[in-house]
Amino acid sequence: MIIELLDTNKNITKLKSIDEIPKDLSGINSVQVINYAKKDVSAFEKLFDIDTTILNNSEDIEISSHYLEKQNQLAFNFSFPYLTPQNRVEEVIVSFILKEKIMFSFMDINFEKFIPENKKKEHFDKIESLPFTIDTFLQMMIGIVPDYFADLTEIISKNIKTIYLRLQKENDFSEEGLNEITALKFNNFIIKESLNEFRRILLLLRKSDKLKPEVKDAILLELTDLTVINEYVQNNFERLEDVKDYVSTRIDLQQNRIFKTLTIITMCISLPMLVAGIYGMNFKYMPELDWEYGYVFAIALIFLCFVAPLIWFKRKKWLN
Repeated sequence: MIIELLDTNKNITKLKSIDEIPKDLSGINSVQVINYAKKDVSAFEKLFDIDTTILNNSEDIEISSHYLEKQNQLAFNFSFPYLTPQNRVEEVIVSFILKEKIMFSFMDINFEKFIPENKKKEHFDKIESLPFTIDTFLQMMIGIVPDYFADLTEIISKNIKTIYLRLQKENDFSEEGLNEITALKFNNFIIKESLNEFRRILLLLRKSDKLKPEVKDAILLELTDLTVINEYVQNNFERLEDVKDYVSTRIDLQQNRIFKTLTIITMCISLPMLVAGIYGMNFKYMPELDWEYGYVFAIALIFLCFVAPLIWFKRKKWLN
């Protein structure tokens, strides 16, 4: 477990145990807990007198399980998607509890490492001169997270374009291409699900009486941006469907070519085999048996039966 404390002077202190937290909590503005165990949560409850019910409801579907507002605290959580080195989108639940002047965050991994430094600095500079309060934190968070969703959506969009361009240059298609498309579709699905979850949290925050009007106005602006991002996510689904249809069509065309080739081969071989079968019957009274040119005639007939279908298929443009 890693504990990061942010004091009133905006200095960060990293701790490895809850026992290392100073007894004087008046100078603490933020407590970030990373990679925690369930047994550790009760200790934070006792030390800071907070309700951590929100941490146990992260897997529920109902929005009431992701947002909990009480008289002395405000708590919410949402799934945060991130791109792994294997180019796969995974998600981690990030939980926040806001009480008085302290902001608590609980997460399995530090989601901040997935946010570009320039983005963090840009939003941190906006609040640097402001006192660290719950409203200040929310202003920073509702600015950073939508930007992150936009960047992640753009990455997926670029991956779709890349695979589309690559597939257009390929002649041979297999299930591997369809598997890539399915993986991208699942990545996009996770982003859409997390995005909608975050939007619902912002809508509930905007209804809260604990927030200042300027924070609610900022939330409204970000909700507009999230609507636009959601449209891009939906466009990614449509592009993926187009790519999937393209690959499926090319695979069908390949299979049709194979079947056409097999049909041509079967037709070209079956007629000569018919001729050979007839002359292989060895009936006593076969006129060609005593003919001087019977053998040459049979060979020529077999060759003609092989070439004639080829010419016919060529005229029908079955042969390229």
